[in-house]
Amino acid sequence: MLKNQSILVTGSEGLIGKELSRKLEKRKINVVGYDIKNGHDVLDQESLEKIICEIDGVIHLAAISRVVAGYNDPYKAVVTNVIGTTNILDIIRRKNPSCWMIFGSSREVYGESGRIVKESDPQKPVNVYGATKSASEYLSLCYGNNYNLRTFVVRFSNVYGGLNDHPDRVVPRFFIQALANSEITVYGGNQIFDFVHLTDAVEGLIKLIEKIINNEKLEYRTFHFITGKSTSLIELSKKIIKLTKSKSCVKYLQRREFDVDTFIGDPSVTMNVLNWRPKISLDEGLREYLRLTKGR
Repeated sequence: MLKNQSILVTGSEGLIGKELSRKLEKRKINVVGYDIKNGHDVLDQESLEKIICEIDGVIHLAAISRVVAGYNDPYKAVVTNVIGTTNILDIIRRKNPSCWMIFGSSREVYGESGRIVKESDPQKPVNVYGATKSASEYLSLCYGNNYNLRTFVVRFSNVYGGLNDHPDRVVPRFFIQALANSEITVYGGNQIFDFVHLTDAVEGLIKLIEKIINNEKLEYRTFHFITGKSTSLIELSKKIIKLTKSKSCVKYLQRREFDVDTFIGDPSVTMNVLNWRPKISLDEGLREYLRLTKGR
């Protein structure tokens, strides 16, 4: 169904990008990887233009992808995330308007919602990273509306499950600390998030890609790839301590002002429109992650 397509994946060495590229290649897709780790920068317009002129679609995942990184270097986050996204959109507009684009966004665009959020709910980011994702979302959809381009947005929430993840993200960090029998550090302590296994997130992306390639009419252009089930960081830490048979205890650190404390989202649009269901429970996903870490 996806054969003979050529797709650019930016951020192809990242957690989602690497697994997505592998799954697309298994489906006989020509994947063009593009990642800063390999010297490919989304701020390099000349390099991007040569590639985008020859492809069918873009999955844009490259970004300064950590909230804390955006806090520590906000200018770099804005330039990389917003200008980088605009570079891709404008090259598509000028050079290859039949090329579609999926922009990888985040639950961070909502900020502190205080309720179950749907894709249509207001965006109120509370940190620079979230603001760059929100700006890039609006640009992606506005370019689509203004220039008749096929642009889509997917919002992820706490994707986990791969060994090439950032070690300071919560699931890898908790495992590293638990396996070392050191203190598991939690900023604040009351955070509640939706944890989505990497395999489920990638399968959702592939379902969306299939519909785009098959020119199926999509009433929605923004999708949640979330489970709809939220877990507190305290509960997560207890699960990991038990799973690893660790002697660790939890140490509570002062809450960081730029962090979102709660995200509970509604995945029903994605489930209905894309016929997608997250299949891997948190407990199963954590067990699989432990097997991966032990098999390094």
